[in-house]
Amino acid sequence: MGMMYFEDLSVGSSWVSSECTVDHDEMLAYGRTNDPWPFHADPEAAARSPFGGLIASGGYTITLMYRLGHEIYNQPDRVWAFLGGFDWHVKFVEPVRSGDRLHERITITEKRLSSKPGRGVVKQLIEVINDRKHVVLSIESTAMMATIPD
Repeated sequence: MGMMYFEDLSVGSSWVSSECTVDHDEMLAYGRTNDPWPFHADPEAAARSPFGGLIASGGYTITLMYRLGHEIYNQPDRVWAFLGGFDWHVKFVEPVRSGDRLHERITITEKRLSSKPGRGVVKQLIEVINDRKHVVLSIESTAMMATIPD
């Protein structure tokens, strides 16, 4: 299996995942277990909310972002040399609803070598996009990646 190191990334490079459909039962179970606001967990109350129906919890939306992202980061023939993330700027741009079809786009926006040997700092824009071509989640993320070993 190949490894994608810090040096293999270029500012402006972008990757897109396949699509996943937001599962109603899974979304509802997540909301009821982890974020039980009525608009995440109670269909009748959600219908009376300003959203007019159930919407996904932000935590569930991030869970889907992780699923889709691993499709990009962890390919059968190569894995990113990811060492960890340490800064996120998150925007929930638009509600996510059951039945939405989502995909993810990751774009490298900045990179620089770390002050610690063997590491690079990568800034990326992570966007989750629905089937209406609207960004529903946007994360400006900063992460560490390994450099090519000497």
